[in-house]
Amino acid sequence: MGLINQTQRSYYEGADGVQNSGDEVYGGYQFISLKDIINQFTIAYVGENKIISKIKRADEAFHAQRALQELSFDTFKSSKSFEMVVPATLQLPLPIDYINYTALSHVDSAGIKRILQPLSKTSNPVAYQQNTDGSFKLETNSYIRNFTVGGNVYETGETETTTIVDPDTGEVTTTTVNLTGITDRIYPTNEYEEYGITKSGKKTPAGGTGDVKSDNLLPKFAKETRIAITNANGYDGSELSYGPGSKMQMNFFTAGHDIEVGMTIFAPGIPPNTTVATVGSSTSDNFPGMGITMTNPAYEKFLLEGSQFDRARFFAFEIGYPSSTQILGEEVIFVNLNKQSTSWKNYKTHTPNTTTDDYEDDTKFHAEGRRYGIDPQYAQDNGSYYIDNNTGLIHFSSSLSEKTIVLDYLSDSLGTDDEMKVHKFAEEAMYKSIAYAVMSTRANVPEYIVNRFRKERRAEVRKAKLRLSNIKLEELTQILRGKSKWIKH
Repeated sequence: MGLINQTQRSYYEGADGVQNSGDEVYGGYQFISLKDIINQFTIAYVGENKIISKIKRADEAFHAQRALQELSFDTFKSSKSFEMVVPATLQLPLPIDYINYTALSHVDSAGIKRILQPLSKTSNPVAYQQNTDGSFKLETNSYIRNFTVGGNVYETGETETTTIVDPDTGEVTTTTVNLTGITDRIYPTNEYEEYGITKSGKKTPAGGTGDVKSDNLLPKFAKETRIAITNANGYDGSELSYGPGSKMQMNFFTAGHDIEVGMTIFAPGIPPNTTVATVGSSTSDNFPGMGITMTNPAYEKFLLEGSQFDRARFFAFEIGYPSSTQILGEEVIFVNLNKQSTSWKNYKTHTPNTTTDDYEDDTKFHAEGRRYGIDPQYAQDNGSYYIDNNTGLIHFSSSLSEKTIVLDYLSDSLGTDDEMKVHKFAEEAMYKSIAYAVMSTRANVPEYIVNRFRKERRAEVRKAKLRLSNIKLEELTQILRGKSKWIKH
């Protein structure tokens, strides 16, 4: 009948038989798995002459998971924490299983956590770009061409099947395209993804530029650089040059363009999700200004696996190269896709009003006599933060750059199978919560029965909170000894 089914040797040594090797699982006896909770609930509450005559296993599992979620929010101890170093961007992502935070602090040189100030006087609202007259801006530079062969444009038409033989493996692949007249090289559509970050699905007239507006308003992003293509041939004052022949390079005639590594590139012929890999000197004598290299998922896959198709056919497309060269009258757009409102930008760039200087020096002397009634939440110099739940990012004040941050947070205990466990102090609260949920959702159950289980659940949850509060008499006594009244042993 004992619950411990392993020896002390196997407990302390783990699966590999070596102590302190990292594979040991200590302290697990204080918990009971959710699977065991459901099984034992079935034994105690379900069956003939019991409160619940019959119930589906799926219903039990649902109510058990909901009970575990609810108890995780305000009854169980919050044991989840996440340590990060704030980068120069002053942004960090929320943990994968984040629900809400309990505390956010930075760790000083002595390892002591310093509580940060949550910002309630600013925010990062959704912001859209506007024209000079105040109207909202829609992206209009959305050039899209049809399939091309040898520079000729072919309109979509009848279906044609092309057989491709892999030169390395001999594998035969049959590709069906909705085009006419294709006899040699096949290129995909030169689709210029809209800067509004949606694909319009519309096509412009063959060989011409189109005025295709995005369906969505154009958001404000952290940084945006637009460079017009002024010459179709790439010389005589043109701004830039790129294409399949240049591979993953883009060269500029002039220098000083505000382009950073990681910015997303939108331009005719540029594959989706292409970003700036490096920024440096130009590699072309005709374009002496500056140059960049690009990358995208297709190109990265090609670097690892090589081309999967005949290089005479799908060469440019499969390895992520641009599918065409720059087009006169269009633009190349470089954008940092992090959305940023004016409110947050102004707050982030303002000069901090906190200092560790003596209040009697010239820095703070002007504030003498003006601090009476200050809000204590602002009377600290630890730094501040703002959590943008819509983007899943934590924004920090500039004073926290390169500092170690500790996020204590709540989850719902359902993230992974290993997390789906209950402390034994709250085991009975789980049974009563499941029973109440089952009885309250069934038809023809007398109200007094439902009320009975509601009261029992409330009592057991209260008892679990007291048990899990972990108040120790000796620790409380030690704290009280520091007060004005002497506490004897």
